[in-house]
Amino acid sequence: MSDVPSSRLRELNKQPINSQGQFVLYWMTAFRRPFYNFALQRAVEHATKSGKPLMILEALRCDYPFANDRLHAFILQGMCNNAEHFSSTTAYYYPFVETTQGAGKGLLAELSKSACLIVSDDHPGFFFPKMLQAASQKVPVKLEAVDSNGLLPLRVTDQVFATAYSFRRFLQKTLPGHLFERPIQDPLQGIVLPKLEKLPETVAACWPAASKGQLASTEQALGKLPIDHNIAITDERGGWQNADIYLDRFLRERLPNYLQRSEPDRQVSSDLSPYLHFGHISAHQIVAQLFTQEHGSSGGIAAASEG
Repeated sequence: MSDVPSSRLRELNKQPINSQGQFVLYWMTAFRRPFYNFALQRAVEHATKSGKPLMILEALRCDYPFANDRLHAFILQGMCNNAEHFSSTTAYYYPFVETTQGAGKGLLAELSKSACLIVSDDHPGFFFPKMLQAASQKVPVKLEAVDSNGLLPLRVTDQVFATAYSFRRFLQKTLPGHLFERPIQDPLQGIVLPKLEKLPETVAACWPAASKGQLASTEQALGKLPIDHNIAITDERGGWQNADIYLDRFLRERLPNYLQRSEPDRQVSSDLSPYLHFGHISAHQIVAQLFTQEHGSSGGIAAASEG
């Protein structure tokens, strides 16, 4: 029995699990974080059950709409956070950054030849649905998508709500039944899996892992990529570590005055929008830490990791 609710699981093809595969593959696309992530949790479940290593593929294309230095840097900073975190676990983290358009073509299909199965992120926006649909037809193993978007599972309803009022009524009635279906804070904590020492040779030869220099998101490194260089990077850094700092600040300093957010001169917003957008933080984490604060404790993921 899976700890991930069935309402969040979706099989994308009818291919079998390859019991002779070398590893379970988690294809991290939308939920780019190691915490409060149902998709990662599901991949860990598969790896634990099969006794196989877990590989986490996080790739960055260069041809997504509006690709530019600012967006790229934000995502790469998150990949740096993930590389640091997963290095202390038994999972194998594989970051891949395209240096030319289409450089990643064929990567997933090649990895799937060595995988037991693939778990990926089930996100309804951007190019993700079409990307998953295309992948499901190319890989020879089971491809499973997992919803870790928000507090309410996407597929609890197939109804189209014509007004915000009708959606609120539905949410008020339905959400309480799902509030306690929370992902594990750190799915890899205390988990011992067989170690994967290196990439399959056919993969490493054509799609080498991103170097530390590429992940550093410096202007020099970004300047070598075929993206828009007119939108400069900012001081606001991406990644779960900075998301945690912003959340902690919001809960301690801004939330008490949040009802005054209609006043333009009051700084009460959370500033978490970009972190939610790029999957560096989860709505479940926000609720969990809000609950923790209400009960007299404080500190975010970073503080908990150090404790």
